[in-house]
Amino acid sequence: MLKSLSNLESDRFGFKAIFHAVMGMVILYAGLIITPLLVDSFYSITKLEQSLLTLPISLALNIPLTLLLVYLYITKILRKPLSEFRICKPKKNPAIWILCAVVVPVSVSVSFLLLSSGSFIASDLSSEQMMQRVSTAIIGSCMLFGITEEWIFRGLIMRVVENRWNRRVAAVVPSVVFACLHINSMQNPGVEDIAMMVAAVSAIAIAFSLMTYHSGSIWPAAIAHGIWNLIIVGGILKIGVDPKPAIFTYAFESDSVLFTGGAVGIESSLATIIAFSAVSILAWLLQRGKSAE
Repeated sequence: MLKSLSNLESDRFGFKAIFHAVMGMVILYAGLIITPLLVDSFYSITKLEQSLLTLPISLALNIPLTLLLVYLYITKILRKPLSEFRICKPKKNPAIWILCAVVVPVSVSVSFLLLSSGSFIASDLSSEQMMQRVSTAIIGSCMLFGITEEWIFRGLIMRVVENRWNRRVAAVVPSVVFACLHINSMQNPGVEDIAMMVAAVSAIAIAFSLMTYHSGSIWPAAIAHGIWNLIIVGGILKIGVDPKPAIFTYAFESDSVLFTGGAVGIESSLATIIAFSAVSILAWLLQRGKSAE
């Protein structure tokens, strides 16, 4: 059975690719479910009192657990080296993508601060709560999701889809699926909100896919993913029509879903779509130039 599953070359109808892609998502959610249970069990057994650091600790433990599951799946079930799934050092200098990783979220944030009238709202969080918010943003939004989601989507899933179909399908289809998985995190979304979120997250994921193809590694995308999450969705600075509480909050008024991103916020805005579309075009041009050499 394992030998049959690991033979990715004989997948006429694509059932193996779909199975492995689904298993990748199962691994992602398994890590998110198992780790909090382990932490709760630890506190229950030891009778220790949970603190504000419990959440960051749980998130930190989630990283090695999920990566271990991905490692075991690739090496034991698929019987392939991690490098075949681009979980390796970049083959090309990743400097351009590191630069994009910083410039894109900063540019999107600054554009809203400059182009929209609004006001900053002071935070009433205590110093301990601010510490938890910062540590959760760094460990959770940045490191956990930046690393684990890239190992799974731009590593495991993109490679098995590419192996059965082609790079174009592998860059686009898993990216749209990745975007659709975010729907369940939305609160009372309308049709426009869902459409904007799927379009924006798909644009982001496609850009990460093309970064991975150009660099030959998932790590530039993981860094870009992490920095984007840290700046835009980490809860340190929140910008939007009805932004959630954060350490720094900038509230502006607008009736345009294209401008505001709707229920999700600026991470689903037209500005985000344009910014990551530009990154995708850059990656495509660089890859095209590389192919022409």
